[in-house]
Amino acid sequence: MVTKNKIDLAAGAQTVDRACELLRAIARTGAQGIRILDLCNGSGLSRPTVHRILRSLQVAALVQQSPENRRYSLGTGMFELGMAAPNPITRFPQVRSIVEELAARTNDTVYLMLRSYEDVLCAWRAQGAYPIKANVVALGNRRPLGASVAGIGILSSLPEDESDLLIEANGPYLSDFCKMTAADVSRHVQDARSKGYAVGVNAVMEGVTAVGVAVPASYQLPFMALSVSAISARITLERVPELVDQLKRTAEKIAAITFSHISA
Repeated sequence: MVTKNKIDLAAGAQTVDRACELLRAIARTGAQGIRILDLCNGSGLSRPTVHRILRSLQVAALVQQSPENRRYSLGTGMFELGMAAPNPITRFPQVRSIVEELAARTNDTVYLMLRSYEDVLCAWRAQGAYPIKANVVALGNRRPLGASVAGIGILSSLPEDESDLLIEANGPYLSDFCKMTAADVSRHVQDARSKGYAVGVNAVMEGVTAVGVAVPASYQLPFMALSVSAISARITLERVPELVDQLKRTAEKIAAITFSHISA
């Protein structure tokens, strides 16, 4: 016999799962926010259910609603909680310095991207000295895995059945973040799997080319990736091998620092 307490616990866990799903959807849209209609469509939840959860999240300051356009974005409570949370990247100050060194060597923009469920988020962005910047993703922004060259690097390192599921899940959202379809992402992933690195020409933004690799993980599937991004005139086919070499060396350095405590 199913007791009332068990039913209540199951319902409570379901509400938490739904709240987490909505928070991730809101976080993906960044400062521009998202309409409640789009949250309903994306989650498959009814408007009353979404509205009820959002009200609770607002009371906790985890989300906020713009009085101008009624869109929802993350609230100040998320920032406050984040200040107390551990960084998922071990020895992050050292990792950040390594990323900045790569930007200085290439003179271009380097991204360190971190996997988060079906997304990647920008954990650090370092800019080189070249005057024309390829600032496609801001620090802290998140996007579907398939909507970035670094994310494609991560997808190419996963088992094919897992990456296929992630690409399918990303499909409906790609057009909001890049110029690729799910089929395009699949082709890029297959290419990256065979070459050991990802290249995107006009894939995320017109006139921008990026090269990316996953950071190898010693005990699990890769969850970080690096990419170098610049205007397409700077990243020619002839320059790609040089960038791949520098990216892989940098990725190995980051892996050595991040996972050294595991092998010690």
